[in-house]
Amino acid sequence: MFLNPLGLLALLGVPAVIALHLFRRRFQPRVVSALFLWDVRTTTSLSGRRRDRILRSPSFWTELLLALLIGIAIAGPRACSGMEARHLVVVLDASASMSARPTRLSDGALSPSFAEETVRRVASQIDALPGGSRVTLVTSGARPQILSGPAAFPEEALARLNAYPALATAGRHALEPATSLALQLAGDGAVTLYTDHFEPDRYPPEVGVIALGRGVANLAITRANRIPGRGADAGNDRILLTLANLSPQSHSGRLALDLDGRELAAQPIALEPRERKHYSFDIPHETPALRVTTDGDGFALDDEALLVAPPLRALRLGSALDETTERQLGLTGGESELDRWIALVERSTRAADPESAHILIANAPLGGPRSWCLVLHEPAGDPLDLVGPFLIERRHPLLAGILLDGVVWSASEASALPGLPIVSAGNRPLLTEERDASRTIFHMDLNVARSSLHRSPDWPILLDNLAELRRRDLVGPERTSLATGESFRYRDSGAGEYTLETPDGSRELRARGTLVIDDLDAVGMYTLRRNGERLADFAVHFGDDAESNLTELNEGERASSVVLAEQRAGSSWVELLLATLALGALLFDWHLLRPRRAAAGLAEVAS
Repeated sequence: MFLNPLGLLALLGVPAVIALHLFRRRFQPRVVSALFLWDVRTTTSLSGRRRDRILRSPSFWTELLLALLIGIAIAGPRACSGMEARHLVVVLDASASMSARPTRLSDGALSPSFAEETVRRVASQIDALPGGSRVTLVTSGARPQILSGPAAFPEEALARLNAYPALATAGRHALEPATSLALQLAGDGAVTLYTDHFEPDRYPPEVGVIALGRGVANLAITRANRIPGRGADAGNDRILLTLANLSPQSHSGRLALDLDGRELAAQPIALEPRERKHYSFDIPHETPALRVTTDGDGFALDDEALLVAPPLRALRLGSALDETTERQLGLTGGESELDRWIALVERSTRAADPESAHILIANAPLGGPRSWCLVLHEPAGDPLDLVGPFLIERRHPLLAGILLDGVVWSASEASALPGLPIVSAGNRPLLTEERDASRTIFHMDLNVARSSLHRSPDWPILLDNLAELRRRDLVGPERTSLATGESFRYRDSGAGEYTLETPDGSRELRARGTLVIDDLDAVGMYTLRRNGERLADFAVHFGDDAESNLTELNEGERASSVVLAEQRAGSSWVELLLATLALGALLFDWHLLRPRRAAAGLAEVAS
């Protein structure tokens, strides 16, 4: 079997060697004084270009063998295995459900996970490949990754395949991008998809589907958060948890908070089939990162959650209004300046001056270059009393929970506010937002003396929303306890280079302003550094309701409509052997002809 049959034309070198020996060159006669000067005699034809008797010397047979070996090597012979080299392309589902262990064995241990079973099946496929074959492994995800290859050696693919079970941690995602990438790498050959959901109609017929899933009962921590306490609980953090019994059977067990192996709190749990329950714990804010755990089951990823203390960032509040207006707006109650506003906003203090304020309320855009400002424009022209309904930009976070029902909003007839409107009465903007590179300014057309907005329940909500918006914009991490698929945000005042230490290693990052990291699939603790300085610790836990529901996993198999693509690249061991033998024959022929060349040199000197 030959890879390049046309290479057999190189065997024409065999008759060429024979012809060279049949039709030898006629040497020019030379006159010498005596024959005794020629110690070495050779048998040489004195004829011209005509056929002569072949001299069956060792050199002749060596040259003949050399031509034969080179001709066969160029044709690309393959071992007589009866199979061509193939290109195996496999897509590995990296969904977290592939790490589930479906049953408990007689000794109490859990059975191999679907991912581990996939490794065994794929390894068997690789071992069965003929010599010279290649393997490409693709893992699925929001961005598919090539785990091995393209067209890697089988030994390399087997080594990389063993890392796959640790990579099966991603939330629910589509497998089509990974299969499309694999089809491109396979050319016109087959692709094999290993997953735990048998849905063959979703994929082209060229994709063979092997589903290894089986339904598994699962108790999952579907939501976990750690937030700062408020009011009387300002010194504590609140742990908020949601547990779901994703199985048709009742479940009872235990929920615990663990700190470095020491149990801080525990609570019994009991959930009916398909039931969800919410739990909460209060812990001191200075408590470091702690772990929330439930009873272990066949899906370990959602049995625990690591929670880090949330960032506490105090706000500096300021006002450039006169004392009468501050009292009318309810910012000052009489005991001290801005005392009511500071009591309303958690973790806030009064700014020493307008330049240092994080939030400033004034009649004009004042404050420092990073101060947010709520500008109450001075009445201009005749007053205009407006009664709702008002047009409210409901998606804007400043207006979360704002209704404006029954509010009389007194504006100015001739006022014109800059920025984008977020509250309007018809075509008249009443509250607008203006942004520049470093701060946000809200403009409000409000006649304090005539309006009822600041006496309605919406006013404290508006002030609290404004404070929390500004708090998110302060330098530091926005949140420190995240679920997989959520983004980590670190706000900074300029450009910087960062090092992110992850559960899998570390990587370098660059950002200007806000650093956003949105590919956090690995569960565990992360540390963000800049120039060696520790900026923030944060943790990622698994939180994906759809992926934690293991009851719909199933198994099945559909073969691909095409065969594996042929692998034509590379050289076989047969070619290398023939090339080595040809080189040996060439060196042997050179050794045989060396005495003749030496004798010819002596004869030339004698003449």
